[in-house]
Amino acid sequence: MKKIITAPLVLAATAVLFGLACSSRVSADPSLTIRIGPQGPPPSHEDHRWESPHHTAVWIPGHNEWSDGRYVWVGGYYTYPPRENTHWISPVYSHQQDGYYYRPGYWSN
Repeated sequence: MKKIITAPLVLAATAVLFGLACSSRVSADPSLTIRIGPQGPPPSHEDHRWESPHHTAVWIPGHNEWSDGRYVWVGGYYTYPPRENTHWISPVYSHQQDGYYYRPGYWSN
């Protein structure tokens, strides 16, 4: 009977899952635009912006995010740019004749 070594497979799977769990959700594809429908986003909440944890941290303002067919409020938070010389482009909702469209926020050079 052939013995299968599973330790490297388990280690590789763990590394992949850890990488997915730690990946930033704020680095969406800038070309992605989602058609939402006739209802626009609800009014935004005021975020309490606290002191920056580090001089390189960037404040991501709170915003309504379109998720699973509904709006979800994502509170503001600090994060770090994925690369030097990048800046945050906030999400945008736009109204057109056939409904609302949502473009997620993303990092840009």
